[in-house]
This record gives sequence, C-alpha cells and structure tokens, in this order.
Amino acid sequence: MSAGVIAATPIWIPLAIGGAAAGGAAGLGYGSYRLLKLKKKIQRTEAGNEAQFTETEAKMIEGVIKRLNTKQNQIDEA
Repeated sequence: MSAGVIAATPIWIPLAIGGAAAGGAAGLGYGSYRLLKLKKKIQRTEAGNEAQFTETEAKMIEGVIKRLNTKQNQIDEA
C-alpha cells in the first residue's frame, strides 16, 4: 500500500513524519505550559518573600538566564 506524492512511497513514511510532527508540537505545547506556570508562580510571589522552585523549574530559570546573558554578550560585541 502506498500514499504520498510518489506512488512507490510506503504508507508508513508519511505516517511516521506526521507522528513526529505531532510529537514535536505536543512537546512545544507542554514546554510553553510549564513556562506559563512558572511565570505565574513568580508573579504571585510577594516582594520580600522567597519562592521555592522544583529542580525542573530551576533548570528552566537557569536556561532563561543563560539565554539572556548570551544575547547581552552579542549586543556588547556589536
């Protein structure tokens, strides 16, 4: 059985590509959801109080800080 542009293309190839695209979209959606939850948690924390973060949240914050530092270094070099 075949599907796609070329008649000789097996059906599993377009299905595999579609599955990979769906998985990637789901991963991006979940990452955006986690970032939104983290943003709300930070905004709910009152000034002068400490917020406790999970290990995953701490890694996300660390990644954001590193990205901002990289962008700042690129601006400084220009």
